[in-house]
Amino acid sequence: MLGRDVDRRSRQRGNGYPFAQVAPLLRAADLTFGNLESPLTDRPTRFPRINALRGSPEMAPVLKQAGFDVMSLANNHAIDYGRAGLAQTLEVLQAAGLMPVGAGRTLREAEEGVVLTARGVRVGFLAYSHFPYADFVHAPQRESILQLNEEALRRTIPSLARRCDVLVVSYHWGKEGSRRVTPYERNLAHLAVDLGARLVVGHHAHVRGAIEQYRRSLIAYCLGNLVFDERSYGGNEGYVLTCRLRAAGVMSYSLVPVRVVSGQAALEQIVGQGGTEVALKEGHSD
Repeated sequence: MLGRDVDRRSRQRGNGYPFAQVAPLLRAADLTFGNLESPLTDRPTRFPRINALRGSPEMAPVLKQAGFDVMSLANNHAIDYGRAGLAQTLEVLQAAGLMPVGAGRTLREAEEGVVLTARGVRVGFLAYSHFPYADFVHAPQRESILQLNEEALRRTIPSLARRCDVLVVSYHWGKEGSRRVTPYERNLAHLAVDLGARLVVGHHAHVRGAIEQYRRSLIAYCLGNLVFDERSYGGNEGYVLTCRLRAAGVMSYSLVPVRVVSGQAALEQIVGQGGTEVALKEGHSD
């Protein structure tokens, strides 16, 4: 989230300030994915909500320099400045060399997802938001966000899974401040795997959530916060999740805990090389 106090501190200390501690870790990966919780726009039309968020369009190249390759826009703040703000966000991200997912200039574009190749492994990305948008009229021929529901998953995941070796699915869901995994969430996470996903990552609750192994796939129900400000509801903690991928799926993963301090992602600790690595096996555990 690059608005509010993060925006103010970035203007005071330099645009690279929010990621200064974690950028080496993010850049070390072949592919780095994140959720962009604020549109990057200078458009004046503000969505009628109390906590509308936006960051500066100048931050798009900063995200690229910090190491990001793919950014999800499927979340409850992506249209805080309307379709014009979403359109500008898509534009500045792509101009900076980033691939947006979960939103598009049309609904069909949002549903296509992204496939990138790293070390010979084709990695696909799809992103969905669980939050309905009041006053955001459904218009599939205009800027749209991919909504999280079973019908959308069944329509989009299998086709992209066939085009890649490893499919990553992102869910913006959950209750702010809660670590509890509801039966509804577990069912949708398992459905994504059953349809072809090998890695499911969640965000929105602002706290570190459960990690589950299911059918040799990995589900991280909530990664918490990376960059935010102290007005986050529920917590200011998170994980940087690193996964080793092969064509067979996720082979192992490691977690590095982070905490937001003065609008910056601060590393809490590093255990070994980027955290303690855990190999995946059959079955599941929380």
